[in-house]
Amino acid sequence: MMQMIRCAAVLLACLTGCSALCGCAAGTSGEDSGSGLWLGIEPAKEDEFGKVTYADGIYLSQNVQEPVPDPYADDTEEKETGETGDGLLYTLYQRHAEITGHSDSFELEELDIPAEIGGLPVTRITDVALNEGSVFDLDRNGAFYSCYTLRRVNVPEGVREIGQYAFYGCKNLQEISLPESLMEIGTHAFSMCSSLKEMTVPSGIDKIGESAFSLTPWYDDLLYHRDLVIFNGRLYDAGRRCTGHITVPDYVVSVADYAFYSCEGLETVVLPASVKSVGKYAFCDCPDLYAVLFLNPECEIPEDASTLSNKVTGSDRDFYKGIIYGEENSTAQRFARRFDCRFESTADFFARMETWK
Repeated sequence: MMQMIRCAAVLLACLTGCSALCGCAAGTSGEDSGSGLWLGIEPAKEDEFGKVTYADGIYLSQNVQEPVPDPYADDTEEKETGETGDGLLYTLYQRHAEITGHSDSFELEELDIPAEIGGLPVTRITDVALNEGSVFDLDRNGAFYSCYTLRRVNVPEGVREIGQYAFYGCKNLQEISLPESLMEIGTHAFSMCSSLKEMTVPSGIDKIGESAFSLTPWYDDLLYHRDLVIFNGRLYDAGRRCTGHITVPDYVVSVADYAFYSCEGLETVVLPASVKSVGKYAFCDCPDLYAVLFLNPECEIPEDASTLSNKVTGSDRDFYKGIIYGEENSTAQRFARRFDCRFESTADFFARMETWK
């Protein structure tokens, strides 16, 4: 019994420390985004493993918002297609409208996406179609793919989704405003927007696709100035300073695909009980990783050896020489058994923790 109490006390101390990793909400942070709509981890210094404090000593918890159900999910019957006077292509359904692309003559520098077309609310900017399924052959009139004239874009309230590759390669796009209604940003939606420095991510965002913001100055700034990049409780990426012993904040509900991919110098990770799922390749190609603790015994873990591996990027074989920690009969233990990884208990993790400082 006394051992259980000691373990519980250590666990509480660790989770209290991990809470100190959290960033601050709009208007409360020492580093405000202006709009306050994106959430990230503020710059912090690590005094010791499991205890992180801000330089200014301020900590405020984050609130995770549940996704709002799509009221148009069943509205799939097309009514008509057309083109606006600005050269926007659209499709009208029975109760909503979607922006599908742009004409050859489209040349706006500043674009306000219409909130309505034909009296119907615009709820989506669609995916850019992959011709014959190849990412090297995209529909060049799809969404706003490689629209070099665009410099500023305002997406109105009511839009719920921005599809994959929607603004890919808009090299002169400098600023985009996204509404609070937005729930999903697709894969590579803003990749290669090499001038994008101002952007807001809604506080209630639910899904962000792989490499949605890659190679943009805005996102690079997040990576280089934060330990972790988190949007609405979704741990999306590890920052460039993410090394050593990492305790994920206890408001995080999921770890995205590729979140810690190829994270050199990452040694141990504590995933709090709030984390319900870990994405594919989340800890792949982490050569120095030797311990991952899953505090949620029911955390969803992809059944793939590449989810967690020590291999160096470019090698052809997944292996993990470290230890997976968790509860007996947990998903973590089942993962370890399936892929022949060493598994130990949560209590063992905290017993060993003193040697990792």
